[in-house]
Amino acid sequence: MLSGWTTHGRLACPYCNGATDAFQLKNGRKTSWFDCHRRFLPIGHPYRRNKTLFRHKRVVRDTPPPYLTGEETEKQLDYYGVLETVPRGGNWHVPPNMPDSYGVHHNWHKKSIFWELPYWKDLLLRHNLDVMHIEKNFFENIMNTILNVPGKTKDNIKSRLDLPDICSRSELHINSNGQVPVPIFRLSSEKKSVLFNWVASEVKFPDGYVSNLSRCVEKGQKFSGMKSHDCHVFMQRLLPFAFAELLPTNVHEALAGIGAFFRDLSTRTLKVEVVEQLQENIPILLCNLEKIFPPGFFDVMEHLAVHLPYEALLRGPVHYGWMYQYERAMKYLKGKAKNLAKVEGSIIAGSLTEETSHFTSYYFASKVRTRKRAPRRYDDGGVAPTYAVAGVPDNFSQIGRLGGKSKEVWWSSEEDAHSAHTYILLNCEDPLIRYFER
Repeated sequence: MLSGWTTHGRLACPYCNGATDAFQLKNGRKTSWFDCHRRFLPIGHPYRRNKTLFRHKRVVRDTPPPYLTGEETEKQLDYYGVLETVPRGGNWHVPPNMPDSYGVHHNWHKKSIFWELPYWKDLLLRHNLDVMHIEKNFFENIMNTILNVPGKTKDNIKSRLDLPDICSRSELHINSNGQVPVPIFRLSSEKKSVLFNWVASEVKFPDGYVSNLSRCVEKGQKFSGMKSHDCHVFMQRLLPFAFAELLPTNVHEALAGIGAFFRDLSTRTLKVEVVEQLQENIPILLCNLEKIFPPGFFDVMEHLAVHLPYEALLRGPVHYGWMYQYERAMKYLKGKAKNLAKVEGSIIAGSLTEETSHFTSYYFASKVRTRKRAPRRYDDGGVAPTYAVAGVPDNFSQIGRLGGKSKEVWWSSEEDAHSAHTYILLNCEDPLIRYFER
C-alpha cells in the first residue's frame, strides 16, 4: 500500500493493525477472518455470548480495535524502527533486514516518503480502501461458492476438514464414508438453470446501465467475464432478491443484506445518520454470513467491509474512494500507447495530437461532424421540422420522423380541448403571448 503497510497475511487489515483476530487454517493453509466481527457488535448483543454458531465455546468480550491517529501511527513506525524502503524477497519472503516483529505485531515494511509532508500526520483518512475491488471480490466469493465453481469455490474439501476444529456444524462434517454433505447455500443443477435463464432472458436494464449480462453466462453453469461494474450492478440490484425462491430464507436474507449494504453505501449523497446506521448493521450482516458459510469463505475482502462506513463518514460519498474513474483513465491512456518500446512518449504524443485536433475542430463549420459533435447513440438522422411554417414559433417546430398512417384525432370533450389549448398558450414564449394579446 501507499502508506507502507503490507496487505498480506494475518495482519492484512491496516485498521485492525496488530489487534486482529485472524488465524491460519490448518488444512486450507490460508488466513481466515472467520468470527472476527463479533467484537464490533454492541456489548450486550446476544451473538457475543453464542458458543455454537461461531467458534467453539468462545464468548467475545473484546471491544473493536481503536482507529489510530496520524501521530500514533508515526510513533508506531519509530518504535519498530521502520525508517526506509526495504527490498522484498521473492514470493514475499521476509528479508533479513525487515523491521523487528514484522508479520507478528505489525506489517510495516517501509516508512512512506509522504511522512515528510507537514500535514501527513494530521490526515483523518489514513488509507482510503478501494470500494470497487472490495465489492467485486466479495461478490465473486459469494457467487463462486453458491454455484460451486470448481477451483474457485470457498466450500472445498480442505474447508470441510477445518470445520470440526473450529465450528459446531456436524451437518457439514465429512462422514466416515468420505461423503461430503451438500450445504444449504449451494444451488442444485435445476436451480442453477433457473438462475441463468432468468439472467440471460428476463433481466432488463436501461440502455447503457450495464453490459449484456447474458454474455457472461456460460454453458458450464457459471458466470465468466464479468467486469467490476457488472459485479457492482449484480451485487446491488439483483442480489437482494435473486435467490428469494432458490435458497432458504436465512441464506437469502443474509445475502440480501450485503447487497443492500453496498447499495446504500454507494449512493450519490450520504446522510450522516444513514452511514452511522450502516456502521451498526455491517457487523450483524457479517455475523449472519458466518453462521452459514465455512471459515474458508472469509478472507480479508469480507472483513474490510466492516471499515467502509467509518471511511465514508470521513470521506463522504463513495465516488471519492473507489477506482472506477482511475481505471477508465488508465485504459484511455494505455490505448494511446502505439509504440510499446516507448510507452510514455507514445502516450504523450497521442495526447498532444488529440488536444490539437480538439482545438482546431472549433474552427470547422457547424455541419462538419467532429468528435465533440458526434450524434447520439441511437440517431436515425431525423428530418426537417414537421411543421415548418413561416412565422410559427419554434415551440411547434418539432424535429422528428412521421410514422404510421395519418388519421384524424378528435377530443373526447370540449373541456379537454380547452385544457390543451390553455396549456400550450401558458408554456409558449412571451412573443407569442403578446401576439395573441394584440
